[in-house]
Amino acid sequence: MPPPTASRFRLPSLGSVMLLSMGVGALLGALLEERAVAGAFLGDLFIRLLILAGVPLLFLNLVSALGAARPAGRLSRLTLWVGGWFGFTTLVGSLVGIGSVALFRPGEEMELVLSEGGAEAGGESAALPGFAEFLTGLVPESVFGAFVEGQIFSVVVLALMLGAAVRALDGERRAEVLRFVDAGNALFRRLTTGVLWFGPVGTAALVAASVGEYGAAVFGPLGWYIAAVWVGHLAILATYFLVLRLLARRNPLDFFRRTATAWTTAASTCSSLASLSASLEAGGRIGLPRPVYSFTLPLGAQLNKDGSAVMLCGVVLFTAQALEVSLSFGQLATVAVLGTLLTVALPGVVNGGVVAQTLLVSSFGFPVELVLLMAGVYRLVDIGMTTVNITGDLVATAVVAERTGETGAGAAAAAG
Repeated sequence: MPPPTASRFRLPSLGSVMLLSMGVGALLGALLEERAVAGAFLGDLFIRLLILAGVPLLFLNLVSALGAARPAGRLSRLTLWVGGWFGFTTLVGSLVGIGSVALFRPGEEMELVLSEGGAEAGGESAALPGFAEFLTGLVPESVFGAFVEGQIFSVVVLALMLGAAVRALDGERRAEVLRFVDAGNALFRRLTTGVLWFGPVGTAALVAASVGEYGAAVFGPLGWYIAAVWVGHLAILATYFLVLRLLARRNPLDFFRRTATAWTTAASTCSSLASLSASLEAGGRIGLPRPVYSFTLPLGAQLNKDGSAVMLCGVVLFTAQALEVSLSFGQLATVAVLGTLLTVALPGVVNGGVVAQTLLVSSFGFPVELVLLMAGVYRLVDIGMTTVNITGDLVATAVVAERTGETGAGAAAAAG
């Protein structure tokens, strides 16, 4: 038995350390002023490491997800309902994130801070792909070039093409390829986790440089950004109320009360996977059929991330506002589609949203220094984000069970 002192000692979570590092960086920036800019290279190093590890992880996750799917002819009605619902609600989350940040416009406040500090705020809108250019440029000219040049669009399409090709292989060869892909996936997931633990250093360095150069005013726009994302999350939760009443025929207040263990666990751990056991227990308590929730909830923990979609697309629009870049309707559609794909492509990594938002912003040719600055407040965003994700899994399960007629014996009692 370990000594009592050892059992009481617990390392802080990465999110907590990132938030603490932001405070340390702000203090250093206030003390050192413009001299703090000299340490900004540590933030640049963290960005490079994130992209270095994140692009292969994105690629391997998509290949694995599509390659491991059942052949189309064997897709069950339940699978079609679940997949369609997850894709639709995640896309809605992307649109809500764009709309919320467009309403609050926190990036404009950041643009004012940067301009008052003498920074070049303007960006080249011509560097952004329009929708037609996006479609024509989807296929990479070179497999390796897509990775070398960091063409996220091309990497995604290549992964989808290879995933479809893996599905077409015979059983033995398909299994061999998937074993290889899963091994690479595990390797880069471990590498990405290690890179993220360098995040507190990079975040502190960038915050110190920003405060030293522009002053504490940078925290005002970040506060508005957090508010915009939280409003987006509240809008998604309000939508769940309507969905539960109209499509699942359940009392929304009773539903949220009886699933409180699941979403409070999500809020405290900021991990959908860590909250899975609480979600499974809640699914049984509210009368959902076990064959349904035992399939949809684990799948949703990996794939269904409405709250993450709000955050990802909001980050892109925030950055565009800060750079005084106007996005066309086609470009916003591209943001929504790619943001939806990225929520699926980067599961299972602590603070994986930091990686995803870095890749998404860089794919539009934007500088990602602002993203790293926002990584310091990621924990505050992650609380609402994970809560929405895990609640969305339970709501989706209730809807799918009702729509497929598999409501189970206890569902009627749970409905209000």
